[in-house]
Amino acid sequence: MSPVPPQPLPRVPTTEEIVPAMQRIIDEFNIVRAQILDTTTPATATFDNTMIPLAHVEDAVQGEIAMIDMLQYGSPSLATQDAFNVAQKLYNDARASWTADAAFFSLLQAVRTKEQDFNALDPESQHLLDRELLDYHQAGHGVLSPTDLEIYLRRRSEITELERQFQQNLAREDGGVKFTLEELDGVPREELAKWRDCDNDGSGEDENSKRKFVPFANGGTMTVLTNANRSETRKKMFLADSHKLGENKPLFEEIIRRRAKQARFLEYPSHADFRIKRRMVKTTAWLRGFLDQLKEKLCPLGRDEVGVLQRRRVEDLRARGQDTDNGSADQRVGNGFPPWDKRYYEKLVQQDFEIDQLHISEFFPLEQTATGMLGIFAKVLDLRFEPVSVPTDDLKDVIWYDNVRVFSVWNSTNDDETIGYLYFDLLWRENKYRGNQSVNLQCGYEKPDRSRQYPATILMCSFPTSTPTSCTLLKHHQVVTLFHEMGHGIHDLLARTKYTRFHGYRLPPDFGEMPSMMLENWCWMKDVLQDLSCHYTTLDETYLSEWRKQNPGKADPPTTIPGELVDNIIRHRHFNQSLYYLHILSISLFDLQIHTTNTDDIDHLDVQKLWYDIRGEIEFMDYSECRDGYGFGTFSHLTAGYDVCYYAYLCCAAMAQDVFTSVFAADPFDKEIWDRYRRAILQSGGSKQDLLGMLEDFLGRPVNMNALVETLTRAASEQ
Repeated sequence: MSPVPPQPLPRVPTTEEIVPAMQRIIDEFNIVRAQILDTTTPATATFDNTMIPLAHVEDAVQGEIAMIDMLQYGSPSLATQDAFNVAQKLYNDARASWTADAAFFSLLQAVRTKEQDFNALDPESQHLLDRELLDYHQAGHGVLSPTDLEIYLRRRSEITELERQFQQNLAREDGGVKFTLEELDGVPREELAKWRDCDNDGSGEDENSKRKFVPFANGGTMTVLTNANRSETRKKMFLADSHKLGENKPLFEEIIRRRAKQARFLEYPSHADFRIKRRMVKTTAWLRGFLDQLKEKLCPLGRDEVGVLQRRRVEDLRARGQDTDNGSADQRVGNGFPPWDKRYYEKLVQQDFEIDQLHISEFFPLEQTATGMLGIFAKVLDLRFEPVSVPTDDLKDVIWYDNVRVFSVWNSTNDDETIGYLYFDLLWRENKYRGNQSVNLQCGYEKPDRSRQYPATILMCSFPTSTPTSCTLLKHHQVVTLFHEMGHGIHDLLARTKYTRFHGYRLPPDFGEMPSMMLENWCWMKDVLQDLSCHYTTLDETYLSEWRKQNPGKADPPTTIPGELVDNIIRHRHFNQSLYYLHILSISLFDLQIHTTNTDDIDHLDVQKLWYDIRGEIEFMDYSECRDGYGFGTFSHLTAGYDVCYYAYLCCAAMAQDVFTSVFAADPFDKEIWDRYRRAILQSGGSKQDLLGMLEDFLGRPVNMNALVETLTRAASEQ
C-alpha cells in the first residue's frame, strides 16, 4: 500500500467562494502591512521585522491565489471565470495600493541600505528583498511625485484590464469555416467524425455536397492545413483563421501604446528597457545583437528549407495538372510560397522520407504516452508516481473537471519522502486555455517551524479530443510538446526554495524554458520512443475491431512502433528546424520592435503591417493575400507576461543544446549526472540572482550561446 501524502489535495473553491476568498486574502496582507507600519520606523527596520512577515503571508496564501488563478484557464464555467475576473481586479487594485505606499517603500529601502545586516542574510533572502524593492522602483518610487505615482499605477491597472479582455476574447473564440466533404478531400475520416454536420447548401443529395463545420479550435485549423488536398481549401481556412478576433486588434494596439508611455513616464527609454530588468538578459542591446546574429546565421538555412517545400509544391501542382502559379516567376525557389501550404508540403516531404505522421500517431495514445513519460522521470530522478483515487463524494472539492487525473509524487529511494502532487488536465474543452502549459497550483516553501509545504502542479494542455472510434493520438511534434510541458511540471515539483517567490520555474522565462527545452532531446532517442509507444488498438477491443474494418485484409498492427519508422524520424529530426526557429525569431523581432518604438512614433506605428513585414522577411512566406489579417490578435504570449520575452525560446534553446550536448548526450540516463543537475539547477528554482552564473558553475565553463546555430548548420551540411 502506498503511503499517505502528508498534506491533502488543494481544495477547489466554488464560484460563490472565489471573490470572498480573495477579499480575505487581501485583508490578511493589509493587516500585516498595517502592523509593520505601526511598529517599525526606518531606523528600526530590519529584514526580520519588515520583509519576513510579508513573506510569511505570501507563502501562506499563495496556494489559494494559484487555485483561483488556475480557474481562469481550467474552469469550464463562464460564471466561474467571471468570478475570477472580479477577484483578480480586487487583487490587482490591492497590489497597486501596496506598491503606491511610500512609507512602506521607505522601510524596505532602509533595510537595504544597512549593508552589514544585508550581507549577513542568506542569498535567497537578499534576492527576495531586492525583488521586492524592484517592484517599488518600477512603480515609480524614487522617480515620480506622489500624484504622478498615483496616475502611473492607475494606468497600469488599465493596461492589465486590456490584457485580460484580450485573453478572454481568445479563450472564448468559437468560430470556424463550413466546408463540403469534397472540399475536405484528404482529411482523415476520424477527424471528419469530430466535426458537426451543417445543413447542406441545397445543391443536391450527393454525399460530397454535405457540409461540416470545422472549428478553428480543437485542432481544426491545423488538421485542414496539414491534410486537405485542395490548396483553395487550405487557403480559405488559413485566411479565415487569420481574420478571427478582429476585436483584439485595437486592444493590442492600445496596450503597446500605453506600455510605451508608461515606460517613458518612469524615465525608461522604452518598454523593452523596463521589462528587461526582470529577465536573465539585462540589456536590450545584448538582446538585439543576439537576435541579429541568429537572423544572419539562420536565414540562409531557412531559405534552403523553403526551397525544398517549394520544389515539392511545384511537383505536386504539375502532377495534378494545375497551373504552377502564373509561370516561372513564382516557381523560383523560395519566392511566392504561400503560408497556408507550409504544413501540407511539410507532410508530403516527410512522406517522401517515409515518415507518416498519422501513422506515427497511432503508436502514441495521449494518456499512455503521458504515463510513460512519468516512467522516464521516475527512472532518471528516482521518483515514484502513484495515482490518487479521489472518492466520488469529494471530487467536486478537489477536481475542477471530471477527466482530470492526479498523482502523488515520491522519492523512490525513501518511501516516506513526499515530493508533491502532479495533475493531468490534457484535453481541449470549451472555454479552456487554448495552448499547452504547466500551471503551478501550490508552491513549495519553508514554513516558520522549518517544516515544508509541498508543491502541486498541473500539466494543462489542449490536445484535440478523441474521435468516436479512437482515443486522442499524438503526432511526434505533439509528443515533444507534451514532454516539454511535463519538464516544466517536474521542475516545479523538484524545486526546494525558502520562499514561494522563487519556487520552481518562477524565474525569468529566458532561463526558465531551458530545462524543458533540454529535455526535448529525449524525444529523438530510439529507446525512448519505442518504450513510450503502444498501438492504440491494444487499449480497447473496439478500437482494434474498427481498425480491421478500415484496413481489410491487412495484418494487425504491431504493438509498438517499428524500429525502422523510428530510425526515419531520428534521421530527419532537423527537417525544417531552421524554419521553426525562424518563426520564433520573427515574432521575437516583432516583440522587440513594438516595445522599443519611442513614444513620438508609437501612435503612428502600423502594427498589422509590421507583423506581416517581419514574418515575410524572416520566414520566406508570401503574406500578400493575408496582410489584412490579425495574426498578432490571436497570439497570446505578448499579453500574458511574455512581452519582451518571446526571445526566451531562442535563448533557452541555445543553452539547452549546450547542456545536452556537453553533459547528457554521452549517457542520457546517467543517474549521477541527473542527480547533480537536479541539485544544481532544478532544486534552485529562481532563488539565485545570477542564473547564467549558476549554469556556468554546473557546466564548469561559460555557456556557448552559439550551440543551437552550430547544431543546425552542421545538420544542414550533412544533408
